Amino acid sequence: MRERPEPEVAAEAAGRVLAFLPQVRSDRLLQALHNVASALQRNGRVPAVADWIDEYTTTITTAGGRA
Repeated sequence: MRERPEPEVAAEAAGRVLAFLPQVRSDRLLQALHNVASALQRNGRVPAVADWIDEYTTTITTAGGRA
């Protein structure tokens, strides 16, 4: 069975990926980030996760993608 990363660790890693979105603007990257956001939603009360979700929503909205 695969171990799941801690929500804080997942949010930190996703934040590093999110930083590339404005330069890359890839549909695959957008979809991957959307999948991460969906997976992290259930941990939205964790401060690092809530911060990432806010950053994701702002970045996607600014980049013209979907949140």
